[in-house]
Amino acid sequence: MSVHTMSERTIGRGRSRLVLIVAAVAAFVPALRAQKSTPPPSRPTIEAGADTNDARSYYGYGMKMVYDKPSEAVRAFYWASRIIPNSAEVLYSLQCASLLAMSNDDMADYFDYYGKTRKPQYLALDTLLVRAYSINPFLYPSFEHTLLRRQIEAEIIARNPGVNRAIMNDRIMSYLNDARFSARAAYADGRMQEALAGYGKDLTYRGWSKKTRALATGDIHAIRARIFYVLGNLDSARTEMTAAVSAMRERDTTERVILYRSKAMYEQSLGMVFERQSQMDSARDAYGQALQEDLSYFPAHARLAQMALAKGDTTTALTELDLVVQLQPKDVVARYEYAVALVGTGHDAAAAAQLKSAIAADPYFAAPHLLLARIADVEQYAQDAADEYQQYVALAPRSDPNLPFVKGRLSALAAAVSSTAATP
Repeated sequence: MSVHTMSERTIGRGRSRLVLIVAAVAAFVPALRAQKSTPPPSRPTIEAGADTNDARSYYGYGMKMVYDKPSEAVRAFYWASRIIPNSAEVLYSLQCASLLAMSNDDMADYFDYYGKTRKPQYLALDTLLVRAYSINPFLYPSFEHTLLRRQIEAEIIARNPGVNRAIMNDRIMSYLNDARFSARAAYADGRMQEALAGYGKDLTYRGWSKKTRALATGDIHAIRARIFYVLGNLDSARTEMTAAVSAMRERDTTERVILYRSKAMYEQSLGMVFERQSQMDSARDAYGQALQEDLSYFPAHARLAQMALAKGDTTTALTELDLVVQLQPKDVVARYEYAVALVGTGHDAAAAAQLKSAIAADPYFAAPHLLLARIADVEQYAQDAADEYQQYVALAPRSDPNLPFVKGRLSALAAAVSSTAATP
């Protein structure tokens, strides 16, 4: 079968080892808070002439380095994530590159977490994946094949450190070519129709125990939903994700919850499908269901806020956005979006406070500087506005369409300040 296990025997233990997994947020947030802050990696030296304010420059460089020099890719993806902190693809790539940069021992240990206390450095990587899937639950796992190969290699070496390279390669290929994993391989390769057929066949497999079936079928339905979503078949995506939610309800409630394979995440996914189909009431219901599963599930609050703004319901929107920043105080994008909504309702001082918090958390994220500059500009605090405009120019990509306006305002403010100073 092509579920994410080698055999039914390994569903409990092996499933945790052979799949990118993360524990529920409540399990690892306290550990993350306990970590000592570490200095950020230095910026990599990218191609001459590349725009070092453009996340795409770092992301492209990281993709070139990730297979041969994953440590260099980690640095590149990290800096891309500081410039654009809400890109699911960048965060996913950073997590995968970090895994690929591990030693074989650490790689085997990372996936062998069943029954263990999670190490802080592993929790940090788990958090990246959680964040990526919370931004986009339909994220395509583009590094699946590469990571799987490294996982298998690390586990073989962990069991037999002196294994011959030829024997190890044979074992890896034997596993990768196993018919039970054909659907997974097709999905990883982007062969979507083959993947759909393979996963559909998996759903009819009769060899699982009741517990194993409950574990596996939800995952399979969710993967099929993601494929249909990518293909634009939204009705089928909705049907499959609804089936995933139903399968999740049959799971043993004592099982460890995997956040991006939780009912809350699946309900969020349903809500996004309904939104794309312009079925807004159904979307709100789905996000509400996600919050019934987990009241602290901030992506559902964020989506409800955006839907409320679209309806002109600013009271609900501000309430939801305030909840998001309370739940995720270091989420600079959440603070920025909250500030935008506050400005739209005339709460400039509160918006400025949110923007300053965002800048303190990530000084490389340009957008808060521009909005803070506009607030100061409107309030006629010329020097404050000029300072923030300057910061924006220093951080924005060369292709940013806002730059002509910003530079124009800087010139106007400089002239105004000069004129005022020259007046006796």
